[in-house]
Order: sequence, then C-alpha cells, then structure tokens
Amino acid sequence: MMRRWVGICAVALTAGAAQADTMATALDAYAHGRTAEAARIYGDLAAHGNRHAQFNFALMFYAGEGVPQSYGDAFSWAWRAKLQGVIEAETLLARVAPYVSNDDRTRLMQELSDELAPAVADGDIRAVLGMSLIVSELAPRPDPVQHYAWLSMAVVLGEGGAIPLRDAVLAGLNDRDRLRAQSAARSAFAAWCETATNAAPSCLVVN
Repeated sequence: MMRRWVGICAVALTAGAAQADTMATALDAYAHGRTAEAARIYGDLAAHGNRHAQFNFALMFYAGEGVPQSYGDAFSWAWRAKLQGVIEAETLLARVAPYVSNDDRTRLMQELSDELAPAVADGDIRAVLGMSLIVSELAPRPDPVQHYAWLSMAVVLGEGGAIPLRDAVLAGLNDRDRLRAQSAARSAFAAWCETATNAAPSCLVVN
C-alpha cells in the first residue's frame, strides 16, 4: 500500500522544477531501499509546504520506514496535505485518527491555525476554507457555528462554491444557533477586516 500511494504522488506531482527534481530523488531513494534518505528529503520539502512531500512523509511515519513509526506524526502531516488538497490523505487520516487523542487534536488545531494565519490575513480563500475544515473535522468537538463563520467568510471573499455547504451548515442549526452563527460570522469578518493585509471591498460595508 505504501508504494502504491507514493506512486500516486509521483504521477500527481505539480511542484516547481527544483522541488520536482528533489521529489524525484526521494522517490528513487525509496524505490531502492534508502528509506532514511527518502524520509529526510520528504521532511525538508514537507516543512517548506510541498503538499505531495507532506503526504509521502505522513505515509513513511505510518509505515515506520525511514522514521520511527508514529501514527501521531502521520496524522499531523496527512492533515497538512489534506489542507492543500491531497485527496489521498483522507484514507490515511481515517486509518490513524482512532489512535490520536483529543489533546493531540487540540495541539494540532493550534499549530495549523498558526500556520494558516498569514494566508488568512492575506485573504487566501484556500486558507479560509482550511480553517473551516479545522473547526469542523479536526476539533475534538466540531463547532458548527465557527464552521459557518469560516464558510461565510469564504463566500464573502468570492468563493461561490462554498455557498451550498454554508447554507447546509446553517440549515442544520436550531433557530437560536442560526442567529448566533450569523452574528459570529459578521464579527469574525469585521475582525478580519481590521487586520487583513489585503482587505476586501466588503470591509467598507461591514465596518
């Protein structure tokens, strides 16, 4: 299974030329049994945001190849890959999630939120949607109010594709929580406008 997933990443590779060469080196190292070398390269690329390296690094922790086996580390790196759109990460997350404590989930929530903060401040819609996933899927107790607030911000920033999900979350709340969610969304957006590095035109309306 490990080798099949690594192969998927090799086919899907979209990194820049320099990183692609390094990914190719890592894939070759792994294929020839030099797992520690492959893990080192994946780890370096993963730390610099390469989504495919993040997923492959998670797989190496899951399998215990080139690094000590650690479902916790596999979980954290798979989440980073998931936030960058690596669909295959979902399968790995489902396998290791039962072994991850609520305390570890809470710590990872904070880490990922801190990592996404600069992009959120810049109005990066993918980062905003990432925050919606963190509060709805990673949190020990999913928060539908905050989920709605982040999805609402994504819509305001121009992500029309988030409208059905935003409306579905709202429809699942009772009348009191619907009003609370809309108030939270408005407050969150106003707070974002005050510190945003690339404020949206809507900020002139809300503030």
